[in-house]
Amino acid sequence: MVSRSLEKMLLVAIGLSTAVLIGVPVLMYAMDTLGTASQLERASLFADRVHNVTGSVNDGLANNIAIEIHVPDGIVIASVGTTLTIMFEMEGLETRTWSVAYDHSIVLVGPSDSGPYIMHVQLDSGTIEIAFSSVI
Repeated sequence: MVSRSLEKMLLVAIGLSTAVLIGVPVLMYAMDTLGTASQLERASLFADRVHNVTGSVNDGLANNIAIEIHVPDGIVIASVGTTLTIMFEMEGLETRTWSVAYDHSIVLVGPSDSGPYIMHVQLDSGTIEIAFSSVI
């Protein structure tokens, strides 16, 4: 009787150990994948918001807009001529880019780092001026 009970306990212990040894790495991988997906989602929402505000000024819906916005990690913003490009770079992922060409040339004073900013967008003498001012 004692030996059968001991065998059952050993089988349960081996089964649980195997489940932990296999399950923990799979769980960690799943959590990392979810974290990466949420960072990409934040970057996409940021790019959409910047382009929507810039588009409103470009289309003449407003001459001057100021919004509070959070710049996520891995974001790089650049402008060349009339094109505003927002890039999301993260180790292990392909760079994601959102580019829009506007009707007016763009002058950009981009954010220095991730974090909260006030983004000012205005149309001045046919030029869209975009400036990020740190909130902190």
